[in-house]
Amino acid sequence: MANQNLTPFGSACRDIRITTKMRMIDQAKQFACSPSFISAVETGEKQPPEGYVQRFCEWLKLDKVTNKHLQILADSRSNVIRFVPVDKERAALARRLFRTINKMSPDDIRKLNMSLNGDEK
Repeated sequence: MANQNLTPFGSACRDIRITTKMRMIDQAKQFACSPSFISAVETGEKQPPEGYVQRFCEWLKLDKVTNKHLQILADSRSNVIRFVPVDKERAALARRLFRTINKMSPDDIRKLNMSLNGDEK
């Protein structure tokens, strides 16, 4: 039975722990963190740190399909985009875009999106 306070990612992690007969305290010991930190990740109060899903899957010896599913769930709730520009010019452009994108009108967003169409192949 899913807990109403958990994110889909948190609910999936909890269900997997229950299925594998592990407890949050066991995970906390393995991850060298507190159960309250794990709870905060699963309720969405905190972002899963880099490598969290991979560690979780390795700890419970989960398959690649489950790993990918959990990563998608973890990424879907994130409003943070990791971007590593290849040079300073692209970094400066990205900073300008990031500062203005939330101020753009829905029409401007649609136009920008259309101009980028076909970019993801």
